[in-house]
Amino acid sequence: MTSDSTTELRDDASVFEGIVAGDAAASVTVVAFNVTVYAAIRYAPEYLRLLDNGPIVIGLFGSTATLLAVAVPRLGSVADRLGSSAAPVVGAFASIGVVCWLVVPQFGPTDGVRSVVLMFAGLALIESWQAVGPKTAATICVVPQRIRDRVPQVIRHARTPRYVALLAGLPVVIGLLTLISPAITAIQVVLGLAAAIGLTMTVLLAVLDEDETPTASADSTTAHEPVDGAGDDDTMEDGWIATPNEPIRSVLDSLRSLPRSVRQPLVGDSLVEFAVGMVSVFLVITVTSVLRVDVTLFGQRLRPDAFFGVCLVAEMSVALLATGPLTRLANRIGRERVVAGSLLLAALFPIALVSAPANPTVVASLFATFGLYRAGLPTRHAFIDAITSAGDDASDIPDARGRYRTARAALRVPSALVGGVLYAVSPTLAFGFATVVGAVGVRELLVGATRLGGEPTISTDTE
Repeated sequence: MTSDSTTELRDDASVFEGIVAGDAAASVTVVAFNVTVYAAIRYAPEYLRLLDNGPIVIGLFGSTATLLAVAVPRLGSVADRLGSSAAPVVGAFASIGVVCWLVVPQFGPTDGVRSVVLMFAGLALIESWQAVGPKTAATICVVPQRIRDRVPQVIRHARTPRYVALLAGLPVVIGLLTLISPAITAIQVVLGLAAAIGLTMTVLLAVLDEDETPTASADSTTAHEPVDGAGDDDTMEDGWIATPNEPIRSVLDSLRSLPRSVRQPLVGDSLVEFAVGMVSVFLVITVTSVLRVDVTLFGQRLRPDAFFGVCLVAEMSVALLATGPLTRLANRIGRERVVAGSLLLAALFPIALVSAPANPTVVASLFATFGLYRAGLPTRHAFIDAITSAGDDASDIPDARGRYRTARAALRVPSALVGGVLYAVSPTLAFGFATVVGAVGVRELLVGATRLGGEPTISTDTE
């Protein structure tokens, strides 16, 4: 081998190592940004409360986030036109959105209109990343194809890497909330960290070649992170939102045309979704200002806002560990039973939480139980997909599923605002009413599933 050949090989190796290093750095910053944004939007309702905004404004914030989750993905054609520039452009938008949240206390009176407008503007910018940027469904969706090809199949589950990343990142957030006082300053530090990571990510994505830009895999689940604060992981985190080109009204009309036996379980599913949407934006506020739970962990006192992070870890841990067992259980006893059980847990969770004693073990256990609802989402999706397939020919099945997903997300839009109006009267009223709505939804789903009986729509076979 000549010296020139050796030099060329070394140059090629250096270029490849540089590309891989750039890809890895971009992937890490994308994942880190998603984790910090997740923390920011889960604490956004508490941030608004500390800025002296009431439950109605917070509920409107949650409903706006859900509305954006439905509307923004319809702008996918804009991302197509931007091509390889889409990721850095929306990354820059999202980073600016986080900065908008960061500077709100310095922008004027905390209870003024300008601060609220700035929060809503930041939300819209952040949602552009959630819907158009590299997907938040899983770490695996934001790394280059050649790296994805080398990753073990077990890690390619759309939920597992995402939950692992969140469980790795949340302790950092909890640490910041524990060490920094007051709470509003601690949240600002988290926002500052998210903004710094976002700007770094934007630069890295911008310098990568088109073929090297981390993008979501074509077969990955389109996932969307709610402001849980605003939505819940079913609507945004696990996404499951399809956006057909039809107007919402025509989508609803097509669903009304379904047989009652098919429509009833879908109504029940939507009612539980509405109930969860009513309270999800107020979970952090309930822990910090109603229950006011604090705890000493490893010799360090955790304020209620930091303890809420511990609750999120408990919820995510159960969601991660229980997904497989619940799927196997569904294959043995039937999807409809597992779905009904997980939805019943979601329905009972609000009243159980607001009535719970200010005991950290009890409250964390309730969030862990709610994690079973999240763990049951894949089974629920498969069950609902089977239901929406009933009565449709094979060519129309994907459209039917997409119409229902869009309609369900659209019907959820006012839920947080309704919850905010009731929460302004009494947290117990809001959470109690949510439980009633959820219980009615579970009943409707069970009655509909019973009517369908042993039809293929609720087969327990693995899809």
